[in-house]
Amino acid sequence: MPHEENDRITYHDGRPNPQKGRIEEVRDEGPHAVYRVRNEDTNEVQVITQGQID
Repeated sequence: MPHEENDRITYHDGRPNPQKGRIEEVRDEGPHAVYRVRNEDTNEVQVITQGQID
């Protein structure tokens, strides 16, 4: 399922627990999409790939 800006997601970034965030930007839509996400707990901006989203 493709994700869009402002979607809330759960994702993995190497930390032990899944992270929650909101998509701020979608790049390269499709199966190799890249997303800029703002983490809800830490307010950090992270760039993740489609494969990291639950």
